[in-house]
Amino acid sequence: MTDAGGLAPWERKSAQAHADCRVYRIVREQWTSVGHGAEGEFFVMEVGDWAVALALTDAGRCVLVRQFRFGSGGFTWELPAGVVDEGEDPVAGALRELYEESGYRGERARVLGVVHPNPAVQRNRCHIVLVTGARRVGAGDPGPHEFFEVREVPLKTLFGWARDGTITHSIVHAALFFLRDAPEAAPFLILEPEGGRREVAGEAEAGG
Repeated sequence: MTDAGGLAPWERKSAQAHADCRVYRIVREQWTSVGHGAEGEFFVMEVGDWAVALALTDAGRCVLVRQFRFGSGGFTWELPAGVVDEGEDPVAGALRELYEESGYRGERARVLGVVHPNPAVQRNRCHIVLVTGARRVGAGDPGPHEFFEVREVPLKTLFGWARDGTITHSIVHAALFFLRDAPEAAPFLILEPEGGRREVAGEAEAGG
């Protein structure tokens, strides 16, 4: 049976552990699609959900961290983020990661949106949490292999860095998509994109 788009579902027939890599687990699975007459073996990453803190100060600046990433082999600008502990609320996880990586805490927090980081091979979700009233209250509590540069960046600069390639982390780009519609960011969200159009609080208007 196929859906309205002509696609048939797949059914998982078996699964077994393939590799335990500490922060994630690789599972080897057998899947079958009767409707397409297809079957195959696939490898999936099992990893806990992630929480990302999009923290804004009262002045409308966003808290960013810069750190070395072994996957890309270089430094990246990112939002404070990490794995949600088992049984932990995603908002609490985002606030915990915010303090651990930057030394900041906030007054209010809510989930802006949820995305699947890479549904091709991962089953986890990423919770994007907006934190307002952020301020630095301590030195943070980074792990033994975590070293951060912390900076407050105006939203105009943040969106500019996303456009010009200074920020390449896809989760940051996803967070900025949700931020455009957040009323908490509206007073600070005045952007000058290419093409001569000015965007204010997520709505585009013709530039003068």
